[in-house]
Amino acid sequence: MPDPSLAAHPFRPLLTIAIPTYNRARCLRELLSGLTDQLKNESRVELIISDNCSPDETPAVVKDFVARGLQVRYIRNATNIGPDANFLQCFEQAQGKYVWLFSDDDSLVPGGIAKIVTYCERADYDLIWLSPSVFEETHTPVSVVARYDAIDISDPKEYAKRIHVFFTFITSNIINKDTVLAARPKPFSQLIGTGLVQLGWTYAALSRYSRGLYICEKLIAGRINNSGGFSLSQILGHNLVTITKNWLQPDMLGQIVINGTLQRYWPSMLFECRNYSAGYFTDQTEPQTILTPLFGDNPRYWIFAYPVAVLPYYLAAAWLCLTRVINRLDRAAGYPTLSWGSQGPNTQKATRNTNSRN
Repeated sequence: MPDPSLAAHPFRPLLTIAIPTYNRARCLRELLSGLTDQLKNESRVELIISDNCSPDETPAVVKDFVARGLQVRYIRNATNIGPDANFLQCFEQAQGKYVWLFSDDDSLVPGGIAKIVTYCERADYDLIWLSPSVFEETHTPVSVVARYDAIDISDPKEYAKRIHVFFTFITSNIINKDTVLAARPKPFSQLIGTGLVQLGWTYAALSRYSRGLYICEKLIAGRINNSGGFSLSQILGHNLVTITKNWLQPDMLGQIVINGTLQRYWPSMLFECRNYSAGYFTDQTEPQTILTPLFGDNPRYWIFAYPVAVLPYYLAAAWLCLTRVINRLDRAAGYPTLSWGSQGPNTQKATRNTNSRN
């Protein structure tokens, strides 16, 4: 059941935007510059900043925006508790029905909050996904047009096929906290140190899924090439497999997540590994050394991912292009290849909603 202390609160916000941050004062300033006007007089939205004891000028940045009138609950940790624990703190502190963890280096388009709040009010969704655009160092968000473009999905399989590994991308996922609490999940603290603590509450909501929304219009933008220093093949290999197996039910949903990871994500990332030795890939061995024992029993690994890792460079590039063509065709056909090998009937279909009055 939902937490009575939340549900009964007379001023409970509809949506909590929670920003975990560490040592990114410049990025945080850019983000808050885009949020401040959007949140003015917006009582339905709560803003939290959870500062992981940043040694830079992050406190001064927050103080500056508070002086400008930004309503924010600022939490500064006495010590750096690590990213997973900081993410968990954001989720636990959130008072809203919907919880949206927002990376401190991503951005939101002008007018985006008003649209998202409208979507949140339209129905009782368990999960909401926002399709992102990407940028590198500089980015000027463009205002959204006055149209609504989203897909209302009642089948959890259809929802999982569209998102799969990108359940791990925090800024794209808005979670119904009531759905999570009703699932009575295991303590999320068990996932601290995996790099994927957010999958705890995301999978809890997916396990109880009855309705979700896939927002097609690009309301958010994710900054790329701004992180690193961890083993991507460990986190999105071993850790993803373990968490998906132990935290997501029914099993067919977990299989779709893994299928999508192999077919639509790892080919590109393995090719990136060949081009760049630094960044996300800190393994002392080739990524396929870690991935083969994990995924070797899935034919998608051998068809889509492994050839990109081991073929001569130009053949690998050609193979990657071929996988992208196949994936586009698969998407146009409704993702039939992601379902192959998973169990359970596909009894419901997704329907497109383009009218804000729906």
